[in-house]
Amino acid sequence: MRVKRFVARSIQEAMVQVKVEMGQEAVILHTRKFKEGGFLGLFAQEFVEVTAAVDHHYPEIKKEEVIDKVVWPNLSKTEIKETSDTVDNIEETLSEDESSLEQDDLREMKQMMEDMMKQIEQASFNLGLNHMGNNIYKILVKNEVEPILARRIVKSTMEKIPPSQYEDLDFIREKMIERIARILKKSKPIVLPKRKQQVFALVGPTGVGKTTTIAKLAANFAITSKKNVALITSDTYRIAAVEQLKAVGEVLGINVDVVFTPQSIKNAIASHRDKDVILIDTAGRNHRSMLHVSELKAFMDAAQPDEIFLVLSATTRLKDMLDIVKNYENIEFNRIIFTKIDETTTYGPILSLIYKTKKYLSYCTTGQSIPDDIEIADQRKLAQLILEDGGNNE
Repeated sequence: MRVKRFVARSIQEAMVQVKVEMGQEAVILHTRKFKEGGFLGLFAQEFVEVTAAVDHHYPEIKKEEVIDKVVWPNLSKTEIKETSDTVDNIEETLSEDESSLEQDDLREMKQMMEDMMKQIEQASFNLGLNHMGNNIYKILVKNEVEPILARRIVKSTMEKIPPSQYEDLDFIREKMIERIARILKKSKPIVLPKRKQQVFALVGPTGVGKTTTIAKLAANFAITSKKNVALITSDTYRIAAVEQLKAVGEVLGINVDVVFTPQSIKNAIASHRDKDVILIDTAGRNHRSMLHVSELKAFMDAAQPDEIFLVLSATTRLKDMLDIVKNYENIEFNRIIFTKIDETTTYGPILSLIYKTKKYLSYCTTGQSIPDDIEIADQRKLAQLILEDGGNNE
C-alpha cells in the first residue's frame, strides 16, 4: 500500500491532487485543517491536509501534464456520482461506528465533500445556461427560494426551451411560472359534502393569525355558503382570542364554545350534531415546547377532525417554517394556510416549504378584514409573485 499526504488551500484542490496522482481507487484516511505562516499568529493562511492510500503502485504524473486537465465544471456525471457516493459512504460509516475516535474527522470530511458537490453542481449549472436562465435563477434566489431548488427549476425548464426561444423573456418566464405552479400543486380548500357534518381544526404557533383566519372561514361559510356553523376554541391562554371569536359569533349568530380539556372538546362536538361545519381554534404557543404539542395532540385525538390545517405566516424564515412543520408532525396535519401574504415581498420560502414537505396549500390571507381578506391559494398567482424581481436587495 502506498500512503501519501496532500496539502492544498481547499478540499477541492486536495481531492484533485489525490485523484490525479493516485487514481479512482484511492482511499481517504484522514483530513484536517491547519494554519501556517503569518507573524505572531496574525495573517496565517488556512490549509487542508488529506492523507490518502492506494493498494497498488501509482504512476507519477508530471505537473505540466495535469495543467488545464482538471476543471470542476467539466467533471463527468459518473465522476460526480462517485463523489456523491463517497459522501454517502462517509455517512454510513458515521452511523455504523459511533464510538470511533475518527468521528470528528469523518464529519468534517463529509461536510467538505458536500460543499464540494454544491460547488461542482453550481459550476456545471452556470455553464449550461444563457444569460436569461442565469437572470431568472438570481431572481429566485433573491426571493429566497433555496439555491438548489432554484437551480433545478431553471435547469429543467431551460432544457425544454427550443433554441429559437432562448432570447424570448416572456416565453421563458411563462414556462418558469408553469414549472413553479406544478411544484406548488393545485390547492386543496375545504369542500363541504351534502348532508354530512365536517369538523376542521387550525393549529400553529403563536402570532400567525389563527383566530382571525378561523373567523374569516366561519364568516364565509355562514354568509356566502349559508351553512350552519359552530365555533370551538381551546385557546384559553389568550382572553383576547376568546373574546374575538365571541364577537364574531355574536355578529353572525354562531355558537362559540370554550373548552378546557380533551373530554370537553369531545362533548362540545357531540352537542352540535345539527351543525354543517364545526371550526376548532387552538392555542398557539411555543412550537418547540413538546408539552404544548402533546397537549394539542390530546385535543386533536379527542376531536377527530376531518382535516387539520397548519397555519403559518408568510413572513417567517424558511428554517423556522421547517422547524414548525417538524414539531407539528405528530398532529398529522395535511394542509397549510399561509397568512400575512400582504406583509412580505419574498415568497420563495412558500415554494421551498411545499417542495420539501409535499403538503398542500389551502388558503392565503391578505389582511385583517373579516371575511374579505382570505382566498383559496392560487398556485399560478404565487408562482408569478415568486418570479417578481422585487425581493430583498440586501
